[in-house]
Amino acid sequence: MSTDLGRALVRMIGLPLLLSTALLAGCSDGKGTDVDCNLQECVVTFERGVDASASVFGLEAKLVEVKDGTVTVDIGGNEITVPASGQSEGVQVREITDAKVVVVVPHNIAG
Repeated sequence: MSTDLGRALVRMIGLPLLLSTALLAGCSDGKGTDVDCNLQECVVTFERGVDASASVFGLEAKLVEVKDGTVTVDIGGNEITVPASGQSEGVQVREITDAKVVVVVPHNIAG
């Protein structure tokens, strides 16, 4: 009986921990970026003026352009244009300065 309880606890605790570790392993800083991920989203800070990219939930995310109050990012080969302080396809622009652009990418962006 105690062996069954131990196995059940391992399944309840171990599997979610393993899945969350695998998801977050698909996120990493790249050249000109800082990435902060949790299970729901990744906050990516792109430096402006450099060829910045990062890995977000296993997809490459790049800052393409900042122009006329919109930000264009390429996430996994799909270009998404987002208005400043707005949202498009779940991607949100949190901040735009002369030095950086902060973008929030939801976990479900990978499908």
